[in-house]
This record gives sequence, structure tokens and C-alpha cells, in this order.
Amino acid sequence: MKQENTKKTALITGFSSGIGMAYSKYLANQGWNLELISQDKSRSDKGKEKLNYQFARYHLRDLSKPESIKSIVENIETPNLIVANAGITKSGKAGSLDFEEKMDLFYLLCNGVIDLIESYLPEMEQKKGSRIVIISSIGAVTPMPKSSIYAAAKSAIYSYGQSLSRELNKKNITVTVSLPGYVKTLAHQRAGLGHLNEKVPGWMWIQAEQVVKETEKASIKGKSYVIPGAVYKLVRPFLQSELANNIWNKITKRNS
Repeated sequence: MKQENTKKTALITGFSSGIGMAYSKYLANQGWNLELISQDKSRSDKGKEKLNYQFARYHLRDLSKPESIKSIVENIETPNLIVANAGITKSGKAGSLDFEEKMDLFYLLCNGVIDLIESYLPEMEQKKGSRIVIISSIGAVTPMPKSSIYAAAKSAIYSYGQSLSRELNKKNITVTVSLPGYVKTLAHQRAGLGHLNEKVPGWMWIQAEQVVKETEKASIKGKSYVIPGAVYKLVRPFLQSELANNIWNKITKRNS
């Protein structure tokens, strides 16, 4: 007789590198079933090899498109945990992105996350201890010149997560929004922001594993948001100040 699989299941978007890979490894070490989403086949294959975990299934989807969310919901059963992590860092001065770029970016970072979560919500309410984790950004709570669309989307999904957390706190579901700062991943390099690796001081960077550790701790405790890293927790109250933003802009400015 085939033994029933009683493991909890996590759905993780953007699993193939960075925070997504760190989250996948963390939950694999705890024995979870994993439903892992990535857009790029090459990166997905490399991520699969790196993870090397038998209780994982892999799915290729472009989450900047509504039809991909629909496909995920139709083909993946309701998980116990959603980790909405997929995203890109996109830089561009105001007016430089065309209509399709703006629509795709906002859907990937915000509207698509909402569609994914709300499609699963009714059944998640029936599962005891369901959890939702949304990976936003410290950019949700501080101005980001030349990344205004990115910052707007991250701010919107942060606000959505906070409101959803209050709404669902008596329905067996916790919602935690994570607001990491600079994380040691390949995201900046892929976005043409490789200069940040040289210009941003070492003390401002945090490892993806630390983001996951602090985010999971906050999620399990039912906290509505978390700012990973002692430095970012310390400076959070000052991020809206003119001085802080002048310093931030000077640090991250290109040489040319």
C-alpha cells in the first residue's frame, strides 16, 4: 500500500536563485513538499540540480502574465505556505519605460502576487496554520529615484499585505511581508545595476539565508512584517528623512 504523503506543501515563486533558492533550501531541510516556480528554463535546471531534493516539483511560468497565474492555480493544489518572491530589480528614469514594460513589471511585483494569493485564499482558510509570505523591499518605505515603478509596486504589495494580515488574522492564515534591503544575489547584475556591488558598502548587504531565517521566524510568530538585518532595523525610522535619502542617493549613484 502506498503511504500517504502528509508533508506540508510550500509554493515558492522565483525559486532558482537568491532569496527563492535560500527559502527552498531552508524548507527542504525541514522536509516540506515544494512546488517551485521559475521563468527561465536554464536557471530552473541549475536550481533543480543545486537543490537536489526529491520532494520538489518544478514549473516554468512567466509571472508577469495573468495566464501564468491562472495555470499555476489550475495545476497546483492549495499549499500550506505561499512564498511570493518572484521579481526583478528594474531601473529607469521616469518616462523611460514603455507601456508594456510598466504593465509587466507592476503585474509581476504586485498585481500578479495579489491574483495568486486570492485564488488560493478560500481553500487556505480551511487548512489549519496556513501562511503567506510576501517578499517586498525596503524600497517600499523609502524613495527610490530612477526606480519609481519598482518602488511603487513594492510599496503597493506591502500595503496590501499589511491590510490582508489584519483581515485574515482570525481565519487561520498569517500574512507576513518581508522588507529586505541590499541582498547578495544576482538580481542587480541582471538588471544592469552591477555598479551597486562596488559602490554600496559591505555593511549594507545581507545574505539571502539571513533574510529567510528572519522572515520565517516572523511568519511563524504571525508578525505582519519584518525588516531583515540589524542595520536596516536600526535605520528604518530615518529612511524618509532628507539626509538619509541624500546619503542613499550618493552611495548608489553611477559614476557616469
